[in-house]
Amino acid sequence: MKKLVPLILLFSLSACAQPHYISANDLREPQGSQSEDTCSLKFTKAGICAEMQWLKAPSSSDYSEFTLKFNSPQITAANLSVVLWMPSMGHGSAPVKIEDLGQGQFRVYNVYFVMPGEWEVRVNLKNQSATVDQVFVPLMVP
Repeated sequence: MKKLVPLILLFSLSACAQPHYISANDLREPQGSQSEDTCSLKFTKAGICAEMQWLKAPSSSDYSEFTLKFNSPQITAANLSVVLWMPSMGHGSAPVKIEDLGQGQFRVYNVYFVMPGEWEVRVNLKNQSATVDQVFVPLMVP
């Protein structure tokens, strides 16, 4: 019982967090910045910043597309993975495709959210097959 009380307390405190969802008005604006002060896609372990910009807004009825621009040109498609995840349902979607545009810039396409609701775009930096850092971008898909 003594071990259960701290676990319940930890769970209840973590349940209070409110995710910051991206509004429909923000979808065409960059979701990150190269400045350390305003970096919203910050990979803290790797010390890297990224900018995310939707080219085709998220939708449950059609494919979407966005770009990722990193402040580090050393990032390659081999170091990057993007996963669509629906936390409330415990599943993801079909794998996205990533096109390396060079100089730390990528086009992410075939982005398909299989149903409306709360989703996360999980951007992972990898070293071979191991994830070394990640950022979750929560959003509401209509």
